[in-house]
Amino acid sequence: MFDRTDRYLGIVFMLFGGVCMHSASKWPVMFASDPAGPAAIPRLLCAGIILLGLILTVGGFMKKEKAEKPLITGVELRVLAGLTAVCIIYILLLKPIGYLLATPLLIASILLICGDRSIKRILLLSLIGTLVLFLLFYSLLRVNLPLGFMRKAVSSVVPRL
Repeated sequence: MFDRTDRYLGIVFMLFGGVCMHSASKWPVMFASDPAGPAAIPRLLCAGIILLGLILTVGGFMKKEKAEKPLITGVELRVLAGLTAVCIIYILLLKPIGYLLATPLLIASILLICGDRSIKRILLLSLIGTLVLFLLFYSLLRVNLPLGFMRKAVSSVVPRL
């Protein structure tokens, strides 16, 4: 159930919970009508994070040591490096060419890196996914997405609801 690396993750959670609890304890009480103050819920959540971190740490130390296996394999490292590179390229292309051209490239690249080889499925997921997300954020939620050189064309065609 527990892994050897859980002890480190548990320590990180406990430190994070402690820092958050310390930060929440410094919030000023604005109104006298609430005796618990504004920090009550965040403190409770931080206490839960600290408790879960303690459980992870203790469970990680109780785990019997077995043969050392690598934390990440070469294949996983290549996939991780590829996904990171694709995301960086997406960020760099987003402003100049816009969301509508950069996002299908991102989705298609991620699908290829993760092993999908069906061109039909890649094209469908890339185009339909981009269109659905664009209509949701641009039209319904009115988020100003970077449109690049297509700003005028998109503004005249796609209504904002």
